[in-house]
Amino acid sequence: MRVDLLRHGTTGRDGYLDGRTDPPLSETGWAQFRRQTQSKAWRRVVSSPLARARAAAEDYARHAGCVLQVDPDWSELDFGRWDGRKRRDIVSDPERAALLEAFYADPAVAPPDGESWADLQARVSRAVDRILATPEPAPVLVLTHGGAIRAALAHLLGWPLHQLWSLRIHPGTRLTLEAGQSADGAPWAEIIEIIQP
Repeated sequence: MRVDLLRHGTTGRDGYLDGRTDPPLSETGWAQFRRQTQSKAWRRVVSSPLARARAAAEDYARHAGCVLQVDPDWSELDFGRWDGRKRRDIVSDPERAALLEAFYADPAVAPPDGESWADLQARVSRAVDRILATPEPAPVLVLTHGGAIRAALAHLLGWPLHQLWSLRIHPGTRLTLEAGQSADGAPWAEIIEIIQP
């Protein structure tokens, strides 16, 4: 089945760790979304409940007359006490800088009172498996976040999460996959295209 993973458009808060912090899309973010969805047709839309993804998903589903499902497992990573803060403010303290570096290097390390990449991958894997278990209606558009897209790719392609930082997924990036489950139920995917905003 075809699955498109679309990172929400920009909120104008580059450099911030906005996980559960939920600023709205900027006008530029809405334009990115429209460019990525114009002349496309999906029969089902799955969205993170965070407004920066959900508002665009609701807009598309309303205009296209397709099914919309809001799934909390597609939410962005919870950065805990770092959430909503500028990355440069966190790294200004040597102890926090070391923890941030460990957080990006080791999927088991979590920010203070936050979620690890391994936790994110576990819940996004559940969300991916639910989509694959219900192949119709297809194709499917998933409106979500950069961290969730990386977790989905790790699950579907078998790539280690720490290697996915080499894949640029700016706000407004769309990845098209052909995905499914093998006879033993294991998920698989092929990347068909990556469209940057």
